[in-house]
Amino acid sequence: MTVRMKIAGVQQIYSKKVDKTYFYHRSTGTRIKAEYGTAAFAVEVERLDRAHKAKTAVKGTLGHLIKQYRATPEFLNLKPVTKGDYERVLREFEKAEDMPLSQIDRPTVVAWRNRAFAKHKRRFANYVVQVLSRMFGVGIDLGLMETNPAARINKVRKPTGERHRNRPWTLAAREAMLEAAPIQLKAPLALMRYLGVRLGDVRNMKNDAYRDGMISFRTGKGDVEVTVPCPAPLAEILDQRLPHATHLFRSTDGGPWTDGGWNASFRKLRAKLEEAGTVKPGLTAHGLRHSVATDLRELGKTDREIADVLGQRTTYATPTYHRTADMKRSNARVLADLHGPREK
Repeated sequence: MTVRMKIAGVQQIYSKKVDKTYFYHRSTGTRIKAEYGTAAFAVEVERLDRAHKAKTAVKGTLGHLIKQYRATPEFLNLKPVTKGDYERVLREFEKAEDMPLSQIDRPTVVAWRNRAFAKHKRRFANYVVQVLSRMFGVGIDLGLMETNPAARINKVRKPTGERHRNRPWTLAAREAMLEAAPIQLKAPLALMRYLGVRLGDVRNMKNDAYRDGMISFRTGKGDVEVTVPCPAPLAEILDQRLPHATHLFRSTDGGPWTDGGWNASFRKLRAKLEEAGTVKPGLTAHGLRHSVATDLRELGKTDREIADVLGQRTTYATPTYHRTADMKRSNARVLADLHGPREK
């Protein structure tokens, strides 16, 4: 004989025969194996709820579009880290999955952006708009939507006077950091300093990325192939690097750099230079990427040229990297071309 008790979303079944209570997901009938009352139990119920909702998504709703989008090459071919970031955004809209696509307009997207800003601040709010815009674009291709209500939505701007998180390094700070860094830090920092390579790509770079005076690799974000000449000052440093069997750079303990190992070593070096007053507080490794973009912009290079050096498939994010560029030198050259002597 069994005694049944009702819980929202979960069905309890007590068996006198074995003196045990079993728990089942009400909508799917799936038995929940995690121990009742634990965090794992709640996670399993949530997963089953989500799976059931995805299966029953009604065509023409946001939930149906999300389900269709997850099955497209555009989503499946994303890098694991990027895909995880996209999933985080999509999970924000689980409660709105029943909303008809026909009701989603520009004010709706702005309201979602503002809600994301209130919960997670500026960067995530802007990322929400970016992900939605790309998904809605796919929805148009699939014939599920006619327009993209997230297109050209204004980004949430930083408050006036707020310091940029990854601000460009001054030339003096770049040289001071390289001079003080041990070779296992100096070599990867030099690659970021001279070419603006992302830290993740630097840590994962294999030995064959540097040969015959060239740097060649595929970016982890965007899967873009980058091939550039290795500047002489960078080559001089790379030729002194500690060897590793597979990776271009090795850490202090002899293996490839891990995220935690890099952060600990970099912060220790940065703190030492900050204490000595050699650099200002708050420099980040990613700021070196901004430094290269800023230098290139001040030299008058276009966003497309800068994006090619940085390994970006589009120029969408390029202005973010060089937003603090001082354009006096470039503007002077442009005006000299405009007002200088011309052949008759």
